[in-house]
Amino acid sequence: MAKKTEPVLSASSMKAHIEKDPLKNVYLFYGQDEFLKSYFSGLVIKKIGVDRESVKHFDGKLAADDLRAELDSSFLFAETTVAVIKNSGYFKTISKSAAEEFEFLRTLEEDCFAIFIENEAEKNNVLFKLFEECGAVYDCSLRSLSEVTGSLVKRANLNGAGITSEAIRLLYEGLGPELFGLYNEVDRLALLVPEGVIDEELVLKESPLSTDAKMYDFTDAVVEKNFDKAMKYLDAMLKEKVAPQYILVSVSRHYQALYDVRCLADQRLSALEIAEKTGIKEWQVKKYLRQCGLYDRATIANMIDMISELDMSSKNGEIDAGNALELIIGTGK
Repeated sequence: MAKKTEPVLSASSMKAHIEKDPLKNVYLFYGQDEFLKSYFSGLVIKKIGVDRESVKHFDGKLAADDLRAELDSSFLFAETTVAVIKNSGYFKTISKSAAEEFEFLRTLEEDCFAIFIENEAEKNNVLFKLFEECGAVYDCSLRSLSEVTGSLVKRANLNGAGITSEAIRLLYEGLGPELFGLYNEVDRLALLVPEGVIDEELVLKESPLSTDAKMYDFTDAVVEKNFDKAMKYLDAMLKEKVAPQYILVSVSRHYQALYDVRCLADQRLSALEIAEKTGIKEWQVKKYLRQCGLYDRATIANMIDMISELDMSSKNGEIDAGNALELIIGTGK
């Protein structure tokens, strides 16, 4: 009969599991979110009851025999031994025979703990399965926007501030999904609006968002005929010295993608089928399909032609690229 395995836990259930469930002797935290790995492995160490300074740390591969020797020895005046091994690589590639050398982890002494922190792990890996069977496995992958939203709202509230969904989306797309960086930025922004609200305007003005994040929002605003929002983002990018010609090309690419999606949608293809044919992510296809509802196919084609002509005119010096962009935005006003 197969041994019962512990489920791989997500961030939403990690804290409760660590606090309420009995300690395990072996733990695996894996994924790209450094904040989650550090925070939750720290909770485990705290629950074990040792100071962080008393923990034995190892980077890279550590031979099974060496790990066993470390766990068998205790620090002077300490009864509990905790070893933290970072990025061993064992959970991505390890032979069955090599994994068998770690079987001793199943029968560790009550006061011995091994905590592995990895960037990558394969669920069908032999050692991964061993940890599922005799320990606890925590998925610390980067969070989706919906998963991050609740955490950032709570973080803002702790700082005495509110935060809008648009501000959260901008931070997520502009800074990336890693929670530590997002928390730091929310903490900083909250200081600028004591007892106020962190909104889209504040984020756009104060946060070091990537150009790509601003560009996505700008081109969305243009095709969705949101004049005020488009001008706000255009002004922000021009102040950051983003080349108007580059912005013009990005608008053209958005309308071209819109046209391609519209043509395939007219053939009654699903969003998934369109994504497979175009190489565009399915969630983006769904956004384009929504935006297509604002135009017929001929209008999209006319917009592409108009942008192409303005692009050529700007290259020939007949019109400033910035003025060309304002003309494009103005067509949707």
